[in-house]
Amino acid sequence: MKKTVFLLSILVLIGLTCICCQHKNENTCRCTPDPLSLDTVSSQQLELDSFYTLMAYAVVYKDWQQSATKQLSRGYNIGSVLVDSNNQVVNWGRNSVNVSMNESKHGEVMLIQSYLDSTKTFSLKGFTIYTTLEPCAMCSGMMKLTEVHRTVYGQTDPSYGKALERLQLNSSSCGGGYTPYPRTVISDKSPDPVSIAIDSAYAQHSSDHITTFLATPDAEILFKQASDRFSNYLKAKFVKNQEIIDNAHTYFKTVSGKKSNISIKFAK
Repeated sequence: MKKTVFLLSILVLIGLTCICCQHKNENTCRCTPDPLSLDTVSSQQLELDSFYTLMAYAVVYKDWQQSATKQLSRGYNIGSVLVDSNNQVVNWGRNSVNVSMNESKHGEVMLIQSYLDSTKTFSLKGFTIYTTLEPCAMCSGMMKLTEVHRTVYGQTDPSYGKALERLQLNSSSCGGGYTPYPRTVISDKSPDPVSIAIDSAYAQHSSDHITTFLATPDAEILFKQASDRFSNYLKAKFVKNQEIIDNAHTYFKTVSGKKSNISIKFAK
């Protein structure tokens, strides 16, 4: 499994280099995004995007780690929820790299593998992953190969983010360039205000590694705000979202707190 995850990471990190020239007598090289990666989201869906991102923060806050060090923590304060094609939440996962002593145990990886293994499902076609932090190369590669439709992330990762966007660049007009990698995954930034506040707070901690920042009191305050917003989000703005939100709150009661890293009960 470690070897498989490593190979996924390598696929994502293959360079897509463009040299753009505007001079006469020189070919112009353009990098363009895969058109399939660009989406238009309805107001009704935007409500669910904000709600499920808040739920991902609440999953993390329910097992908040005061430290990012290997000896003192489960892993980093990063987590995800998995939503099926009917907008119903079906699984969750938390980063568990320290307790497992395995750097591949990111929240998205654990969420994908545990769901596929437990439900004997071959792929995640039509599913959406909501994650508190922009997916890294490894998680992005796994999302592509399992055919995830879309991911919505909360906090932007200036160092390890934009992996999906890099995979989905079309540089075929450049000498030696590439077409977009198959199996497009739409990547969207969550519209919720807490994610914007977390980005601003991290900008004040720019000397810290992002995982170190995520164990600070500043981060804890913001994750608590997100968790409280989720808990208090009981009435949908759109009538069609009400049952979805009600079901998500019921499901959240099954999410374990301390000493548990992935869900063991799946929504039906």
